[in-house]
Amino acid sequence: MSGGGAPPAIVLQASGPNALGIVRSLGRAGVRVIACDHDPRALGLVSRYATPALTADPLAEPGRFVDDLLAIGRGPGAGGVLFPTHDEAIAAIGPREAEVDAVLRRPWSPWARMSAIIDKGEQHAAARRIGFPVPATVTPGDDADVAALARELRFPVILKPRYAPEFRRRFRAQVLEAADAEELRRQWALAAPYRPQVSEVIPGDDSRLWSLGSYRDAVGRPLASFTGRKLRQWPPRFGTARAAEARWDPGLAARCHALLDELGFHGISQVEVKRDPRDGRDNLIEVNPRSWLWVGLATACGVNLPYECWRDAAGMPRALPDGHRGGRRWVLGPKHVVASAREIRRGEWAPRAFLESIRPPVTDAVIDARDPRPALVLYGRALMRAARRG
Repeated sequence: MSGGGAPPAIVLQASGPNALGIVRSLGRAGVRVIACDHDPRALGLVSRYATPALTADPLAEPGRFVDDLLAIGRGPGAGGVLFPTHDEAIAAIGPREAEVDAVLRRPWSPWARMSAIIDKGEQHAAARRIGFPVPATVTPGDDADVAALARELRFPVILKPRYAPEFRRRFRAQVLEAADAEELRRQWALAAPYRPQVSEVIPGDDSRLWSLGSYRDAVGRPLASFTGRKLRQWPPRFGTARAAEARWDPGLAARCHALLDELGFHGISQVEVKRDPRDGRDNLIEVNPRSWLWVGLATACGVNLPYECWRDAAGMPRALPDGHRGGRRWVLGPKHVVASAREIRRGEWAPRAFLESIRPPVTDAVIDARDPRPALVLYGRALMRAARRG
């Protein structure tokens, strides 16, 4: 390990609100930040709190991506603390983590452990071992299995890959849905190369999706924990958050940390569950073994997970107390407003629920008066696209 003084933070795949939340959380705490992406227009690269650096795409060119990181680690980022925002960066680094660890700080579980944690099937297996509820889920081996399952499962169901990056890029969706046996066969034909699991759908709207976000040190001690829930996703039911709310739930935190104990996890993570209206139990949706889209809400509530991670990786004492301030909301502003207006017109969402989702105090994922350039860039591009469409 090289580099004197306080190490920089190096944010990987700095394209969206996830990375921007990390950049701002660290920059405002006085940490020098290097934001990396293969796209020079990535939002994190234009933040006032970051020094931009271009790297290869870890999914398309994992070898070049790691070579670029090593060059940063031998240069301006010497001794830097890595912050992945997507699984593919972790997967690219994994086989070469010894090289990376020689010049950079990697505050997450070794690849031998992490490669299993990333797999959704392994997550469900760990949950079952400790009695953590999971939706009824099977992993078909072939078309014959699918035909048999179609006679046994309760529809609707979803097809979800065990490891998602290539799936998301192809289908531009988190999951594929099937309302009946015929649709399941059609979706299976598309998704089979990605070894998807087939799961029954837990009923209830987006507000029943709860999360624990935390940072755990190398021996598994939780140094900072945050809980909250989604209010609305895009697209609804099986998308990513466009509105969320902070609420401290100590019981949820304890249950999710027990799962992370069973997984042997170290690092920043999000454990997402869906609270079943039929029995009140929290069913595991997934473990994201890195930061997540609305990590900035945790910081706004007084739980700066990236800063706690950086301090621990740099060998500094813990900075934050336990718990956090609840009641604050987070939104992807214009996107949330436009989508909500459409859903309200169609009768798909209630006006009262929308107004509650934007009730102050609220943090916008991109718009920030102290760091205006990312919003100007993002919405300037949107206006240009609209103008080209006439």
